[in-house]
Amino acid sequence: MKKGWQRVPLGEVARVQAGDPAPQGAEDFTPNGTPFVRMQDVGRYGKTTRLVDTKDRVASHVSARMTVFPAGSVLVPKSGASIRLNHRAILGIDAHVVSHLAIIQAGSRLNNHFLYYWLSSVDLSRVAHDADMPSLKTSDLAAIPVPVPPVPEQDRIVEILDDADALRQLRQQADCRTAALLPALFHEMFGDPAINPKRWPILPLERLIAIGPQNGLYKPAAEYGDGTPILRINNFYDGFVTDITALRRLRVSDVERERYRLQEGDLVINRVNSIEYLGKSALIPSLPETTIFECNMMRFSLDTAQLNQVYLIQYLQTETAKRRLRAGAKLAINQASINQTDVKGLPVPVPPVSLQREFAVRVGEVRALEQRQAESRRRLAALFASLLDRAFKGEL
Repeated sequence: MKKGWQRVPLGEVARVQAGDPAPQGAEDFTPNGTPFVRMQDVGRYGKTTRLVDTKDRVASHVSARMTVFPAGSVLVPKSGASIRLNHRAILGIDAHVVSHLAIIQAGSRLNNHFLYYWLSSVDLSRVAHDADMPSLKTSDLAAIPVPVPPVPEQDRIVEILDDADALRQLRQQADCRTAALLPALFHEMFGDPAINPKRWPILPLERLIAIGPQNGLYKPAAEYGDGTPILRINNFYDGFVTDITALRRLRVSDVERERYRLQEGDLVINRVNSIEYLGKSALIPSLPETTIFECNMMRFSLDTAQLNQVYLIQYLQTETAKRRLRAGAKLAINQASINQTDVKGLPVPVPPVSLQREFAVRVGEVRALEQRQAESRRRLAALFASLLDRAFKGEL
């Protein structure tokens, strides 16, 4: 850090709070209500200086009992696997915020963009509690020392970082447009599954499964470290495994390794999580080595004579499928769960297999485009990380 820059506890120069528990009733939400920011809203951006789009809006009778946080507040995940992802956001609108997020409002000594960029440079998983399912107290966050250079110096640094971040935002906008292709393609070829306008036969998933479902392996946190790679719920998103090289490892017996071994073409569904992530699913790709899966998910494989894996994984990303899976969820404090019966009973539209295969080919083309974009995104991320490092060493 540059000589002469003060470092003070974050809580002395900013207000650090937690959001509110998510309302649970369908009647608690309305399209015209107050925006409600969930973890998944932040996750869609990863990092953004202007979060304005939220999936949900809270009805007025519920909104009156909740805190509205002002635009300009900085959002940080404070519970669950998202802490390790180091997502960050600045609210671009006044909004309610879920309790899994911390909300930080900069005081007069801090430029809120300077605060956002500094937080983007800090790995908060190092101060989180419980390595297996991390959590971060607002008091711990408030105690972290933050550099406080003079405000004009903060403004200068922000201007440089904003310019660099604009390149990342352009890349992200292009990526979002690409991500929207798959849901649009699904609706074009198969129609809205909520109303099934093409009158496809509807079968329970149980009749389309060849093997499973099977719950994953539980091991205490002390046994993680080396050994066999294990797929966990933070390793997949939007139907696909995000980075197979980033898996944690676990010491297991030969019997356990074989019993919980994932095969290419298997599907996994998250069965225990906060309600917004319940039912998150992924299609298993070709794996470079034997890989197993954890207890918070279940695994199954399909009868491919009836159902194509790519078709089903995209169906599982639809709001209709997620809503149907969560309909039978068992709710507890900050957590929900589904069981094998819930998964086996999921109604699935079954178009002709030839049409499903055509869809899979077109998905492959979109995925190839996404991979090229991902490489560009990695290069920009490396450049931005270098600038962040230099900024908070006082080298810009």
